[in-house]
Order: sequence, then C-alpha cells, then structure tokens
Amino acid sequence: MDDVEANVSEVIDESNNINSESYDATANNEQNQSKKESDNKEETIVASQTIVTDEPTHSIQEFIDNSEALGYKKEVVAGALFSCKKSELTKTEFEAMVKEFLGKKVE
Repeated sequence: MDDVEANVSEVIDESNNINSESYDATANNEQNQSKKESDNKEETIVASQTIVTDEPTHSIQEFIDNSEALGYKKEVVAGALFSCKKSELTKTEFEAMVKEFLGKKVE
C-alpha cells in the first residue's frame, strides 16, 4: 500500500511540475509576443515619419486657392490656417489642422 501511495505522490509531483513548466512557457510566449508587437509599432512609427518627410510642401495660399479640390470650403481652410505659424505645410499637416479645426466646439 505504501508503494501505491508513493507512486501516486510521484505522479502528482510530476503533474504539478509539468503544469508549472507549461505556465512558465505560456508566460514567456506572451512576453515575447508583447515585445514583438511593440517592436512592430516602433517600426511603423519610424516608417511613417520617414514617409512624411518626403512629402512635398505647399504654401498656405495654395491650400486656400485649391480648397475646393481638397474637399473643403475656402472659409474652412482659411479658418483652420488662420493662426498657423508656418508659411508652408505638407498635405498631411494641412489635413490634421483642418480636422482639428472642424472638431472644435463653438462657444
């Protein structure tokens, strides 16, 4: 009877060790996955910044003159760019400023 109890306790110990190792492997896998995701985000950010610098710039007056072609009324573009400190913008910067302007609440 003692042999059976000893064998049962050995099996239970082995089972606990396997479960513990499985848990550790899962935790390590999740950490590696999280690290890979953060690395991918960093690569995406760097890539998007590189693309933006290659974008041509246009004067504020060009954006106002061509506002209809860009899908906005002249009044909206003039309002969005009214307090702009730069004399030239990229299209991405322009669109961000217009969206911010249109998103403001009127008080």
